[in-house]
Amino acid sequence: MPVGEADKGIGAVKGKAYYGVQVQTSIIDWWHDPIESNEPYKHSGKLNTVLVRPSLIYGVSNKINLALSTQIGVRSMVWDQNSSSIHHRTETTLDGFNNANPGWLGDSKIILRYLAKNDGMGEGLRVILGGGLSVPSNNVLTSDPFFLKGEKKTDHRHFSLSTGSYKYILESQLFFKRPANPVFFGGFLVYEHPISENEHNYLAPPLLNISLSATFKRFDKSDSSLGYGVGILQSGNGYWHGIREPNSKSLSISPTISYLLNASGGAISFNISKPFFFEGSFYSNEGDIGQGSNIWQFAVSFRKI
Repeated sequence: MPVGEADKGIGAVKGKAYYGVQVQTSIIDWWHDPIESNEPYKHSGKLNTVLVRPSLIYGVSNKINLALSTQIGVRSMVWDQNSSSIHHRTETTLDGFNNANPGWLGDSKIILRYLAKNDGMGEGLRVILGGGLSVPSNNVLTSDPFFLKGEKKTDHRHFSLSTGSYKYILESQLFFKRPANPVFFGGFLVYEHPISENEHNYLAPPLLNISLSATFKRFDKSDSSLGYGVGILQSGNGYWHGIREPNSKSLSISPTISYLLNASGGAISFNISKPFFFEGSFYSNEGDIGQGSNIWQFAVSFRKI
């Protein structure tokens, strides 16, 4: 598994299935200066996310794979201030709000992959090209939390598990396996683009996800290995009612380290990453006010045939 991605770096021959599950936790400790005269105090809190991502790769033929995945989880805000705010409060995505539907289901993905080159479980090259669809859930924001059309600002929420938009997906994977360290190295690129506005007049931003990784075998009794990687995530602009959403455009780079353990039942990976934002909502803002954040991500992934 390339730094814990249970559905990457592998192709299934006809009739074979790979089952995977990834449990991911992200912790964002954030703050920003006052943004309105009626809330003249520093805003701060924690935005925490726990997601379970089951996945399946099935060999339709020796060249075509069907990959399915979904997200199940909860996103929660912990509001650190004693003062009340129309922007933030202690709450979770399991609870509905003025402009948010409740739920525990995130986006699901259906991808067809073409195995241009697949050396299976042995040494050699893996070249995989894919395309598919991201299907949204109902756990979405139902109205603009920035009030971009000039309406009077009322209590609202800024986060959800899904953007509510159908997106097309393009992906490519290139990995190589060999007997000497690094035994497994390569990377993948995934591009997601919204097909249209959702029913609430929101157009989600396009996303570009690039990941490079290398795995070094420890040659011990537990057949363990260490993985090192870096992920680059770039988001374009999102739009409410055709008006550009503040700070949806972002760029982050995430160094990652993982520990992989092979067992008779499958492979399990433990991962930790530290995203650094160079553009976007955790780096700058429309009002050019002071702000900051500290972000960590943890994941446990499992895959078996």
